[in-house]
Amino acid sequence: MQCPLCSSDAGTRPHLTVSDYVYVACNACGAVRLEPFPQPDHAAQLYGDEYFTAAAHGGYADYVADAAIHRRNGRARLRKLGPIPHPGAVLVDIGCAYGFTLVEAAAAGWVPLGVDVNVAARAAVESSGFRAAPTLAALDLEPGSVSAITFFQVLEHLPDPVGALREAAGLLAPGGRVLIETWDRRSFVARMMKEKWQQATPPSVLWLFDEDDVRHMCSASGLQLQRWQHSVKWVSVGLVAGQLGNRGSRPGRAVGTRLQKVALPYPLGDLVTARAAKL
Repeated sequence: MQCPLCSSDAGTRPHLTVSDYVYVACNACGAVRLEPFPQPDHAAQLYGDEYFTAAAHGGYADYVADAAIHRRNGRARLRKLGPIPHPGAVLVDIGCAYGFTLVEAAAAGWVPLGVDVNVAARAAVESSGFRAAPTLAALDLEPGSVSAITFFQVLEHLPDPVGALREAAGLLAPGGRVLIETWDRRSFVARMMKEKWQQATPPSVLWLFDEDDVRHMCSASGLQLQRWQHSVKWVSVGLVAGQLGNRGSRPGRAVGTRLQKVALPYPLGDLVTARAAKL
């Protein structure tokens, strides 16, 4: 198949083998993707309710139970986006889940909108008073009407991340910003852990990015990468334990519920934030 990032048919080489899946690197651009690569509708089906309640496909044991932590992370992410350009500026959070970042965006003065494929998550967003849709196109926004679009740990799950960024750029006003949170395959912990790296989670994680990949995707979408920085976020012990349990760890299965709300910083250097602006 052609590389979904650079459209080259130069072939691939193995990068990591995880269970029955292989992550392969494009011989032309070096981008690392999952093989076999899913169809878009199959990829979207991975994010049903069990992704948020049963740690399915590398998801969450109880996403809503960590609401306070998600809101704390949301505030930190919004600070990296920078100041609001004007009153009533629109922000779209793609992959908004249950809308905790939208709540923080509204408190900071943005007019926030959400996009998520999960029906229950959208219902929760709407019950909080915000608009939500299954796709960006379904929000029916005018080109140039949006000041900021965020992808927090989303692009690596999308079959066509360049297409998603290009669609976002088309809605941004001149100088509008895109904020991307993702994981760095060239980080020390990723290189050390190899196939045991926590982000190598097929079939939900389709891409293992690095800075060059993100820079290329932004450039191909009419965006200019302005900043690439390693980030720290907060996670609950319950989330970590649930994911360990999902990988077969007995201690992980045992402590997940009891310690769900205990927050710890995640400072391992493989989480990154990229900020880009519309050219």
